[in-house]
Amino acid sequence: MRAFINELVPFQKHVGADVIAIGDDCATAVLPDSADTLNHVGTRHAGALFLVAEAAAGAALAGALAEWITATVFVLRESRMTYRRKARGEIRAVAEFPGRELRSTVRSLAAGERFEATVTSSLQDGEGECVAEAEFTYHCRVRLTEPSGQA
Repeated sequence: MRAFINELVPFQKHVGADVIAIGDDCATAVLPDSADTLNHVGTRHAGALFLVAEAAAGAALAGALAEWITATVFVLRESRMTYRRKARGEIRAVAEFPGRELRSTVRSLAAGERFEATVTSSLQDGEGECVAEAEFTYHCRVRLTEPSGQA
């Protein structure tokens, strides 16, 4: 599933963001230490931090929807990002989504029905210090009424 998610959003390749782990209700993405993602003061650019946070959040939602991933489509509807401190070096984004409730909800929905899901991401630098936190709300729609089984 990790390869599928990394290919699903080609834009994240522009900054080198990579989803490295996906669980049932969490995911981790990494933004490498690269001169290409620096801002004018020599720290990680806010846009690159946003991208890796959202990559992890989307992957966490995909993990929660694993058996329904090809039967559901979701797009970002709303986001909020708080930058806590200067981000330097490699950045790790860890996203969490309590998906148990969602899985039972999706099973009961008919094709075309919609729902929302909110995922949080926390970004840490190489020393484990929190550099940013984000919340993403996705607008989701069930395309099919049967799971794909592709996870």
